[in-house]
Amino acid sequence: MDPSLLRSSSRYEFTDDRCACCIGANATAKVKNVTRSKTPYELAALATVAVPRLEVAGLRPPQFSDEVLSVTGLIDTSGDRWMVVCPHDTVGGLDMEAQNAVLERLGKAHDFSKIPFEIPRPAGFTRTPEGDRVMVHRDLGGRVMETSDFDDPHLLPASLGNALAALHNLPELIYTGVNLPAYSAIECRDRHQAVLDEAAQEVVIPANLWDRWEESLENLSLWRFLPSPIHGDLSETSIHVDHGRVCALTGFSSAHVGDPAVDIAWVFARASDEFLERFHEAYQQTRSEKDLHLLERAELLSELAVVRWLVHGLHSDDSEIVDEARAMLADLSASIGETPSAKRHEEADAAPAHSESPEAAPTAKNVRAAQAAHPVQAAHSVQDAHAEAEPPLSDEVETEAGHTDAIEGPTEHLDMSVILPTHE
Repeated sequence: MDPSLLRSSSRYEFTDDRCACCIGANATAKVKNVTRSKTPYELAALATVAVPRLEVAGLRPPQFSDEVLSVTGLIDTSGDRWMVVCPHDTVGGLDMEAQNAVLERLGKAHDFSKIPFEIPRPAGFTRTPEGDRVMVHRDLGGRVMETSDFDDPHLLPASLGNALAALHNLPELIYTGVNLPAYSAIECRDRHQAVLDEAAQEVVIPANLWDRWEESLENLSLWRFLPSPIHGDLSETSIHVDHGRVCALTGFSSAHVGDPAVDIAWVFARASDEFLERFHEAYQQTRSEKDLHLLERAELLSELAVVRWLVHGLHSDDSEIVDEARAMLADLSASIGETPSAKRHEEADAAPAHSESPEAAPTAKNVRAAQAAHPVQAAHSVQDAHAEAEPPLSDEVETEAGHTDAIEGPTEHLDMSVILPTHE
């Protein structure tokens, strides 16, 4: 498939309350909920609750409210600038204490020049009457990224690539001990498989898409990567740019240890070819761990976003979302075209009556059966059992709860004694 076909439309880019590799039965997608949107004046009032000594003098940009979050800028009586952020999700994401701890650690990483971007420094938290989290922090400077920025192949692609690589270079220790999930490479793969299987139980998945996705999920070489700290929920509103460079990242409520391709998938789905090329080059140069199949997984996760949207529609019993997702699956199937294995399935379905129950299009059951009869021919998809083994343990850290978490991979590039808070 030509990657530009997918990246040309933002329709295929969706986020759940966690991330692409964290989908399960209990996941809740972020959906349109205008009744929970907050006006700038409401956010200003909530800010004075979160930061009791804050005296608001006026409102300032940015000011917006969409299906994901409400945001407004403030200026106080001293002339200082503030931001008020209210994500519209009470189920998913980190609680206030965990998010504050993550931001504190990332702030220290920035102060010690381990990441090249600023992050929010929370001044206070509160909740809306509906239970949504509200965070107030100092203004981060710059402006919120815009969709048109993806057409600019100059400074921004390299800056964004360096920024995400630096984040992914941090040892997972920086996310441990604050109630954040951590998933192995195989666990990430299994979660994708689970959501695909769930969708296929209710909706016919086009044969070419099913074959394409199953082949990728079964190809163990794609899932040999070192899990790392990731953002988990990138969007234009979470990236601040200044003079063509990334100056700050926000929205870490879905942060976790997992597949770096989750963050890259968002860039893959949005960027022009030239932007993506320069982004990937800069990312590779900065990234300490080499991931040969990063873009392949990113493309896969971009496509599976449609399936995640479909599953959300099924969970919420929203026929409009289900119908939309069905149409998107059809569009994506048409853009990819027929695969050899899909052609074999069609021939099998057209065969005389020795087939048990031929259908016009494959379902989960008959596609799996067809694949069993006609396995996908990919020599590298069958690997020895050692491929599924976890990376060797290199260190342990005592968490706030008093137990030890095993830490994978090297951590010597970051002195955690100066990054992490000291345990009493």
